[in-house]
Amino acid sequence: MQEPDSHRQSSYDPRRIIGSILMVIAILILLGTAAYSLHAGILRSAGNTAPKSASAGLTRPAQPPITCTTPQHSSGNINGSITSAGLKRTFLLHLAPSYGRQPQPLVINYHGYGITSGAMAQYSDMGAEADKAGFILVFPQGVDSPPSWNAGIGAFGPTGDANDIQFTRDLISYLEKNYCVDAHHIYVTGYSLGAGMAYRVACTLSNQIAALATVAGAFYHAPGGCNPSRPIPVLEIHGQEDMLAPYNGNPPKEMAAVSVFLNVWFTHDQCDTNTSKVIFHQGDVTGTEWPDCADGTIVEHYRISDGGHVWPGAIPRPSLGFTTHVINANVVIWNFFSQFKS
Repeated sequence: MQEPDSHRQSSYDPRRIIGSILMVIAILILLGTAAYSLHAGILRSAGNTAPKSASAGLTRPAQPPITCTTPQHSSGNINGSITSAGLKRTFLLHLAPSYGRQPQPLVINYHGYGITSGAMAQYSDMGAEADKAGFILVFPQGVDSPPSWNAGIGAFGPTGDANDIQFTRDLISYLEKNYCVDAHHIYVTGYSLGAGMAYRVACTLSNQIAALATVAGAFYHAPGGCNPSRPIPVLEIHGQEDMLAPYNGNPPKEMAAVSVFLNVWFTHDQCDTNTSKVIFHQGDVTGTEWPDCADGTIVEHYRISDGGHVWPGAIPRPSLGFTTHVINANVVIWNFFSQFKS
């Protein structure tokens, strides 16, 4: 009679009951995990195919409103021409990708003697800086053969025959009418004789020019002298081993030294020459600034100790001397220009 009772007790063994309960719980957990994974996968799949919400674009910087009222133009290079002083004059215009929404600064870059506006655009590569900073860039084309500029008077007379001051005046007027130019931010720069042309333009059209920068400048005496109507910020970049526009000038050709050029602007800008300071010194480049000048203007000079007749930062041209890459003239020039307005 004891065996049946013992069998019934073993059928209800607590250990077996607990084991069964744990097994059921484990099955339920596995089923729940599988269901969750399936649900999450469906959501992820839906998220990949569903259109993005409007809020996704809120992290992007807002575009400035369109305030330009001039005709629309595509970005990139444009070959243009105008008639000035009875001559057809040409130029190469470069518009940044950001062009067309709001007025942008204008930089005029004069090529060197004997080369073209296209060659100057390629050599300087200033268009890359225009694209980054957002300014309009124009390379005017000189006339004569080979191409030259009427930048001043040297030992053999005027350096060119055309009325390049009038050309510049007409070019600015044309660009302001047909392109979205900020008239208070117009700057002139140039290379070699083109730097001399930029110098003469700043002397003559100072009411329109916000700042001047020159690279390897060939400076000649401007007819009637340099008589700006107001102080002009000036940047000069020059190599001490420049053989074509010597740092200390070329007296037989009546080409002025860098020191003479700087002294002209120290006088016009009423600078305290005792307050100069070194603002950059690295490798072969030393930058000096004269900050205490009239009307908030400054004069800066970058001297390249072994630099030739070159555009710093450009592709080297050994026939013109050594090209430093410690600085990039385009960056230095734009950083300088962007501080000033007329």
